[in-house]
Formats: sequence, structure tokens, C-alpha cells
Amino acid sequence: MEEENSKKVFELVPLGKWKRILLFLGDFFINFILAFILFNLTVFPLAKWICNTQAKNEEAAETEVIANNLLSSSGIIFNETSETSFEQNVNYTFKVFLSYYVFDEENPSADHPQYGHKIQNEVIRTYYINIKGQEDTYLSLFNEVNFDGLFTVGATANDVVMKDEYKVLLSNELLEVTDESKYSTNMLKARDHVFARLFYLDVYKDILKNDFVKDGVSYNACMQKIKNIMTSLQWVVTVSAIIAAILSWAVIYLIWPLVNSSHRTITMSIMKQDKLQIKNLHMIDRGNVAIQSFYYFLLSLPVVIFMPMLYFGVAYTFNLPLLFILTVISIGLAIASLFFVLFNQYNRSGSDILTYTVVVPTSELDNLYRLQNNE
Repeated sequence: MEEENSKKVFELVPLGKWKRILLFLGDFFINFILAFILFNLTVFPLAKWICNTQAKNEEAAETEVIANNLLSSSGIIFNETSETSFEQNVNYTFKVFLSYYVFDEENPSADHPQYGHKIQNEVIRTYYINIKGQEDTYLSLFNEVNFDGLFTVGATANDVVMKDEYKVLLSNELLEVTDESKYSTNMLKARDHVFARLFYLDVYKDILKNDFVKDGVSYNACMQKIKNIMTSLQWVVTVSAIIAAILSWAVIYLIWPLVNSSHRTITMSIMKQDKLQIKNLHMIDRGNVAIQSFYYFLLSLPVVIFMPMLYFGVAYTFNLPLLFILTVISIGLAIASLFFVLFNQYNRSGSDILTYTVVVPTSELDNLYRLQNNE
């Protein structure tokens, strides 16, 4: 850029491309650190207290116990202990289910009193025959999952038996191997190809579709109540993250530049850079600061998805409502802004173009003022 008068021409060199990118990243990470601190130490703890999330978690846990007890009291699953989760109970139910087929005795082990050739241990049969009265469906489903040939499926439910060559192997393994990572291929086939398919794809899927009610208690109503509570808790996290991001943005991109005379951000002060209005090469005014702060808020939104990770981990955070969408939109805008910086003549970002501004090193600005004073 050049400023021309009757005496001389002064060339004002804008900030280089990579320094312009570094300037953005510097403020971005300062904003991220502040937002992370605000979320974890102030905003989210306060939101948990206001929304009484502990009581909601306890209500969800109590409802889950009711739902699990509904299934266990009906013989559809077995509870390993009163403290175990639904997934743990299903894993234990597989072992109980398998014990029905691999043992001929009703009580083969004193260490595992539930194991044995007891009709109630065959939970798939319990559901389809005892509860629903659908023996044909039971036999049809068993034929579908028996593609490994572990079982012989006859004309009636009593004719479903495990082949002798697998009974001895799996009966020993069932009693001796407690680490699931050390399961044999046949044990994995029995679990994943037979029981898991019968239970999750048939029994449990049917329950979720048609509901299961006993003594006036609806399983699906319990599940919906838990889902509603979990959704409300997720929104507490989401809103807390957004509020922390807004507070951090306000400090870094709005309040700080407004209160200092040069309207610099923190990184601009550290790197000794200034932002000028192109039309007159004057310092940006407060109006420009406000407009650009909104633009930087849009670019700073990726911080929202990282703030809850300390509490909840990666998988939970990426399933929170709204945060992932905001992050994707923000990253898209950042990429577009980067495109402007890389291919613009004066290395101006999208916000610079929208507000007719340019970033220059403070040393360049000092030279310009020195020249003007000498004149």
C-alpha cells in the first residue's frame, strides 16, 4: 500500500501471510484456554447446581434399575449382581443361556449356582414361547442364527440342542475362562453369532418395538424417561459450553480490544501488530472492533466441543446436541478465511475484507507517523 503526497511516497507493508495466520491462532488458543477454565471451574459447576443434575442422574439410575428388574423378574435377563448395568447383565445372561446347552446337570458348579440345564436359563425360549407363545418364531430365528452349525434344531423347542463335539469344549471354557478377551473361536461364535443376534436383534428389538409390560410397568416408558433425563443433562452441558465460549469471546475479542487505546487483541499486543482502516490508515474504531468481534466469535466456536472432554471424554462430547454442528460450521468459515489470507494481495482475512481493514506491523505504523510528523 502507498500513501502519496506532494513530497514523497511511503510504502506501508502489511503483515505477512504466515504471521497473519499466527495472529489468529494466538488469539484462538488464548480464547480456548480461558473458555476451558471458565467451563470447568465456573459455568458448568454452577449449571449443575442450578439444574440439580445429581438428582436427575439418581432418578435415571433408579429408573434403569426398575427397567432391568422388569426384564429379570420375567426371566428375560439375569442380573449378575444388584449393581451391574444392563450390558453387564446381558453378558452374564449369555453365560447362563449357554450353560443350559453345554451341561446335562441342573447344578454343575457350586461356584456358579445359576448355571445348569434348567429350562428357565434359556431366556430366548422364555420370551418367545413362555411369554409370547410363538414356538414357530423361536425355531425359525434359531435356524437363522445357526449358520456356524453349533446346534441341531429339530421340529420342536425341545429338539434344539448343542452338538456333542462343542458341548465338552464350551462347558470347560465356561467354567474356567473368565477373561472374555481369551474366549475361543467357538465361544465367540456362540456369543456373537447366536446369543447376541437372538437377544439384541430379535428379543430386545421386539421389546422396543412392541413394548413389554408387567404389573403396570412399561419397559419402553422407563427407557423413554431415561432418554428424556439424559437429553436434558446433555443440554445442560451444551448450554454451559456455549455460555463459556461467549464469556471467553467477550473478554478476548470484544472487551480487551475496546478498553485499550490501540484496540489490539492480546496477541496483537504481544506480536506488536496493529489493525488500520484502509480508507484513511487510521486505527480501527470501536464500531470495527464490535463487527470483527462477532466474526471472531463464529471462528472461535470449535472450542465448544473440546471444553466438556475433561468431564466426559471424547465419545460423549461428540454426541452432545448442537456442538458438533457449530464446530463444523466454524471450521468451514475458518478455512474460507484462510483462503482469503493466502490469496489476497494484502493478506487480509475475511473479517478484514468485510470491515475494510488491514493488519500491519507496529514498526511500519511508527515509520508512517514519524514521516508525517517530519512533514
